[in-house]
Amino acid sequence: MAPKECSLCHTPRQMLVRCQTDATGAWNFVCPGKCWHSVSGGVEDAKGLEGEFPHYRYGGMWKDRAADGPVSAKKPRKVKERQRAAQAERDQRQGEDGKSDELAAVDGSGDEGKDSQSST
Repeated sequence: MAPKECSLCHTPRQMLVRCQTDATGAWNFVCPGKCWHSVSGGVEDAKGLEGEFPHYRYGGMWKDRAADGPVSAKKPRKVKERQRAAQAERDQRQGEDGKSDELAAVDGSGDEGKDSQSST
């Protein structure tokens, strides 16, 4: 098998990320560097980035098994740590947004209860 081309930059690669990137639902092969980051935000399932990448869907890795030399689809430890830190930050931001919404709902329901009690 020969290397496949990246669907975005058309560079032949021995390893590509299979994903959907637009509303057509067509599966594309994108290189795991800049091209993949541009369509997913650098996260496999775009968790926490659904607003920025609504059509993105991860479909796994494609690897040229006939490539000369070792080609690994594993992420280096530094990349995993960086992605975990970014995910924790996104989760924390979403948690803070959720808490402010919950507080507003509690305050609003408490006021309604007082109004209904005073009118009876």
